[in-house]
Amino acid sequence: MPPLILTILIPLGLVAYAWIIYPVMVWILGSRRHPERHDVIPDPELPPVTVLVPAHNEETDIGPRIRNLLAQDYPSDRLTVLIGVDGSTDGTASNARTAAGDTNRVQVIEFHNRQGKTATLKALARQATATVLAFTDANTRFEPHTIRRLVEPLADPRVGGVCGRLILHDPAQPTPESSYWEFETLLKRAESRLDSCLGANGAVYALRRDRFWQEIPDTTIVDDFVVGMKVREQGYRLLYREDAVAYEPLPDLRHEWQRRVRIGTGDYQALALCRRCLSPRYGRFAWMFASHKVLRWFTPHLVLAGVVLASADVLAGAWDGLHPTSGLSIIITLGSGLFLMMSAAGRSLAQHGRSRPAILVTAWHFLAMQTALIMGFVRYCRGSLQGAWDRTPRKIVERGK
Repeated sequence: MPPLILTILIPLGLVAYAWIIYPVMVWILGSRRHPERHDVIPDPELPPVTVLVPAHNEETDIGPRIRNLLAQDYPSDRLTVLIGVDGSTDGTASNARTAAGDTNRVQVIEFHNRQGKTATLKALARQATATVLAFTDANTRFEPHTIRRLVEPLADPRVGGVCGRLILHDPAQPTPESSYWEFETLLKRAESRLDSCLGANGAVYALRRDRFWQEIPDTTIVDDFVVGMKVREQGYRLLYREDAVAYEPLPDLRHEWQRRVRIGTGDYQALALCRRCLSPRYGRFAWMFASHKVLRWFTPHLVLAGVVLASADVLAGAWDGLHPTSGLSIIITLGSGLFLMMSAAGRSLAQHGRSRPAILVTAWHFLAMQTALIMGFVRYCRGSLQGAWDRTPRKIVERGK
């Protein structure tokens, strides 16, 4: 095979492996493993739990979030809530205290100087005394048994943390965002059966208190992913519990771009912080990390490399006459052009609130994800790391209150 063909096919082949071949492989391998069973723990034996909730300008959501947590099916004398109000300029703190009422189960800690999500969580963790720390967001809603389901697997000393199932809910209709999330959930389930989840989800997870990540820098952006990886790095498992359900509204796509770029920046930062997990000593977990995450994060780089090489080959063929590699290069070049046109049409549909034809909106969603990764990569290389976050407007969620 000519070297040029290999040079074009290798990066595109890696993309196909990451997005198609690996998901099929891990799903097949995971389906051969029986789901792990966890014993129901009687109330007197349940460990104390402190729920940590960072909040910045969440005056609308913080009250319902507190009431939802206090309504959990968990012994009231063993469940406390710490609200960290990080430099809010609205009524988040006062609304949180109003929702807490006279109960001593909720403590509101106000940080007047903005410090960022990771620093806020670390400060809350230092205040907590419970055996188990649960993490969630202000705009998330739990099912009544969610905390109980997160805690039960921790009875196994080999388990350091448990990640629940987050359902992104759009009251109107399914979207590429929610469909992609369901796809990721399938992979998370399979990876948990094989070894361990690749990172937690900040909306719904729990850790043993002594597994908390005080060593993680305050500037960490995707703290939930990094903490989950650190659990595995320390030799413990991070399990996925499908019946520990949480709901969260889909973000408003008009305000979604900056969040995606920020997460993209955090992905490359996470690679640097969790690079030890790529060591062969982690076996199957290292393979999953490289296949599911690292190759995904470098998908735009690989696609650009393949398309640029193919386009250059087509241009060279136009000058020198078609040669054996030009057929493949023409297909790749025309295919990339068609994809861009589909994405443009999908963008127009999405801006008008339409999700059909799904193939067009999905093409736009994928292109936006990859563009955000490129922008995030540039920011990471420039050292633009900031732990503070801004609230992303989201559609109202009614379920799980």
